[in-house]
Amino acid sequence: MMRWRRGVLLSVLVVLLLVGIGYRSGRVPQLTATIDRYRNDLTALVSPHDRVITHAASVKVPKNATPVVDIVQGVGLSKTYYYRYSDQLSANGKQVFADAVKVYNQTGIVHLVAGSGWSGAGHNQITFSVYHKRMSQQATTVELGHGGPEIIQTSDGWGTDSVNHAEASLNGDYSAAYSDAVAIHELGHALGLDHSKSHKSVMYPMAPGKTHLSAGDLTSLKLIYG
Repeated sequence: MMRWRRGVLLSVLVVLLLVGIGYRSGRVPQLTATIDRYRNDLTALVSPHDRVITHAASVKVPKNATPVVDIVQGVGLSKTYYYRYSDQLSANGKQVFADAVKVYNQTGIVHLVAGSGWSGAGHNQITFSVYHKRMSQQATTVELGHGGPEIIQTSDGWGTDSVNHAEASLNGDYSAAYSDAVAIHELGHALGLDHSKSHKSVMYPMAPGKTHLSAGDLTSLKLIYG
């Protein structure tokens, strides 16, 4: 419906512009102001619901909900993602990320699809990968993975479109990284969830990790993709 409406309005505006040029040539100069007024009115007819917000607006996250990463707030992301595995990711890594995808797909809030559509730059994308980072002996915590969103915006005369080219990775230097809990946590970051202070949340940053999304996790996913 949005594309149809834009197409019709664009066609009308082109016609009016051509007519306006003819009027300005001196044949009917008294109608030039009228043509300009109608052209401006037609541009304003585009519904505000058809425009994507140009600047991210801060979202009020409920007190008991999981925090949301700032850069995904208010950008109007699609619920559909296409994902792929990096060549370096082992079979175990692919399996835990596949389990994580299943957990998020079961919510119905997001829709993660393997492979197809990956080449399209205008789609949300997630890369599942591995990296290697050995902690120092003095470290009190061990980093088992990392992940996060990358928002890419393109603008045209009708507004700004936003997509997320995200990444979720496991630290291959530690066998503990190859778990469903770590994969679910890092995929949560890729989708826009931040660390939570709630022990019930999959986004709680310390072990033991959770494998079931909490009510707070679901609330925040709905805020991003609702």
